[in-house]
Amino acid sequence: MAALCHLNDIDAVSLAYQRVQKVDCTSPRPVLILGPLLDAVKDMLVKESPGKFCRCPLEVMKASQQAIERGVKDCLFIDYKRRSGHFDVTTVASIKEITEKDCHCLLDIAPHAIERLHSIHIYPIVIFIRYKNTKQIKEQKDPIFLRDKVTQKHSKEQFETAQKIEQEYSKYFTALNLPLNADGNSIISVVATATVFVLFFLTLLS
Repeated sequence: MAALCHLNDIDAVSLAYQRVQKVDCTSPRPVLILGPLLDAVKDMLVKESPGKFCRCPLEVMKASQQAIERGVKDCLFIDYKRRSGHFDVTTVASIKEITEKDCHCLLDIAPHAIERLHSIHIYPIVIFIRYKNTKQIKEQKDPIFLRDKVTQKHSKEQFETAQKIEQEYSKYFTALNLPLNADGNSIISVVATATVFVLFFLTLLS
């Protein structure tokens, strides 16, 4: 079975093989996109394919840190983010509610939470977007999904964070997207299209 798809473009696919365990999924698997400018990619997927992709809603909870961590331990919550006066929580119930509607749930979780999903037999498709350098991130623009210019500081931070994620969590990646110079076209559009291709490709393998 192919464990990792490297997508240089929509037509060229090379596969790296390793021993994996086949998992039968009766509903669409959640999708976790990692890497720079991922929100723009997710926005495009939802806009372009609303019947196929849906963002996982974050539940606003006013509770203690201890209560939230207990929910994680009890496998009710997958991940959370502390906000001013509350927590934004990704719950198991929210993920299942979307997948039961025959839709891919676009997750908003940290990569370390993938293990928690596996522990409750939820196996997300993990797509990592690898940019060549900081300059390539900074040059990205899209008239609809990325209107604001990416600053040098922000692009540098995103590039460095992405490098750490790839180093620590690459074993979980289902697909690795390598953006090319898009010759005036938004790489965000290329990545979004490639994501749809990955899901189609995995359907053929199942």
